[in-house]
Amino acid sequence: MKQILILALIALIPLNGIAQGRKYKKSMSRNLEVLAGEPERESWIACAGQFEEISSKYPDRWLPSYYASQALTTISLGEQDIERGDEQLDHAQELLDRAMELNPEESEVHTLKALLLLGRMSLDPYSRGALYYEEYLSTLQKAKNLNPENPRVYLLEGIMTLNMPDYMGGGPAAAKPILVEAEKKFSTFHNDDPFWPAWGADLNRQQLDQIE
Repeated sequence: MKQILILALIALIPLNGIAQGRKYKKSMSRNLEVLAGEPERESWIACAGQFEEISSKYPDRWLPSYYASQALTTISLGEQDIERGDEQLDHAQELLDRAMELNPEESEVHTLKALLLLGRMSLDPYSRGALYYEEYLSTLQKAKNLNPENPRVYLLEGIMTLNMPDYMGGGPAAAKPILVEAEKKFSTFHNDDPFWPAWGADLNRQQLDQIE
């Protein structure tokens, strides 16, 4: 009898794995639908909380923490209250650290780190630009070295270049070829994981439209 019970439990293990996989996919899909829309503070903060909950249930997966961090970081880019923005980014940093620990050599994680640094700078450009600029550049370079085909690297490089003064090598003329390269890479980029980061193409087109 005992042997029969053991065999029955062993037989259930794959079924449990399948069920867990389905729950993960359903939860990820539902919350990614929210992030596919326009950034809206309350819904995106709630969505970040949902991704954080998914991360706690699946501690070996890096994407839930990544998306929780991305949601909070994106919301901070439009934040006018510096203190509140820093609180959001501090939380986003904790989540990013979790994703980085799980997948330290993933280009997407380092690209998100650059976006977070951009968020820090955008809260107070005059006092924080010099503080974070070099780290921003080195982080993007790390992301590019890990995956030269990652279009989000070129998008963030182009955004920074576009918003820098001409005398520092920035401006529309300098940014345009970078953003054009990003658009090419967006058109060809592919990953078999249905939950792989796919943000940025629309934003890149908006930046190009401003120039053209």
